[in-house]
Amino acid sequence: MSAIGVDVGGTKILVVRIEEDGSLVDERRIPTPNDGRMVTAVAEAVQELTSGITVDACGVGIAGLVDHDAGTFVWGPHVAGVDIPVREQLESELGMAVVVDNDANATALAEHRLGSGRGSEALLLLTLGTGIGGAMLFGGSIYRGRGFAGEFGHTRLVDGSARCSCGRCGCWETEAAGPALERLAQDAIACDPDGSLANSLENQAVSGPAITAAARAGDAQAIGLVARIGLAFGRGLGSLLSILDPDRVVIGGGLGSVGEILLDPIREGAGRDRYAADHTELPPIVAAELGERAGAVGAGLMALGQAGDR
Repeated sequence: MSAIGVDVGGTKILVVRIEEDGSLVDERRIPTPNDGRMVTAVAEAVQELTSGITVDACGVGIAGLVDHDAGTFVWGPHVAGVDIPVREQLESELGMAVVVDNDANATALAEHRLGSGRGSEALLLLTLGTGIGGAMLFGGSIYRGRGFAGEFGHTRLVDGSARCSCGRCGCWETEAAGPALERLAQDAIACDPDGSLANSLENQAVSGPAITAAARAGDAQAIGLVARIGLAFGRGLGSLLSILDPDRVVIGGGLGSVGEILLDPIREGAGRDRYAADHTELPPIVAAELGERAGAVGAGLMALGQAGDR
């Protein structure tokens, strides 16, 4: 058996073809349309990738609120469209079974089956990039609540002034994700225009990827800013640990790829701010293994699971 997996994010759509064991065979990347033509773009990319080839099913993970049972994209701050019947439209376009879910759920499934979450019975996955996404697997099954569980980045932790992509202020991701890192970097450069960070980012936009690249290259100011984000992220994670008590935490996403520069401060913040820290053990907090393809691979695995049940 083989399947197509699709990861729809705010800026790009990644389409992969995988075999039953999750191994990657081929892939395509296209920009995410901002005009509501997301389903058409996905269908065209899948058709291109499967030209002359038979696949068994297609899975789609989308950033935002997804009604898994109905196969509908309800809404998201970074993907255009409201109440789009993605499964119905794609099954009509592609002539194959389609499963639709939130992108973090797909990422968590991939990491649990093939990556850093292997063997976990109570896995908490968090994606840290432009925002903060998340998912939970208990006993190998995704926990969805009534359908939309895992929107951790939009828990309100502070009375902050920075406005979130969801329209509110004070969300966790406004304090501990890419936009917060960019604000810190802009302030640092304004205060120290001759400093190491200004020199590292010379002629570059002040963006999350540029800052994390500078941190990985050893820039002291960039490392300090990433550490501040890690501590803020860790403080929020401490609350989640008190609520969920996972046996492992996997950190993915663009910022999550920085490694120990970020993970050490996260562990420090979470270790300090969780309930009964003197009497409980901090679970392993580790980096995701599968990188940017995890969401698409996980969506493909979901599709294979559905095809196998039929």
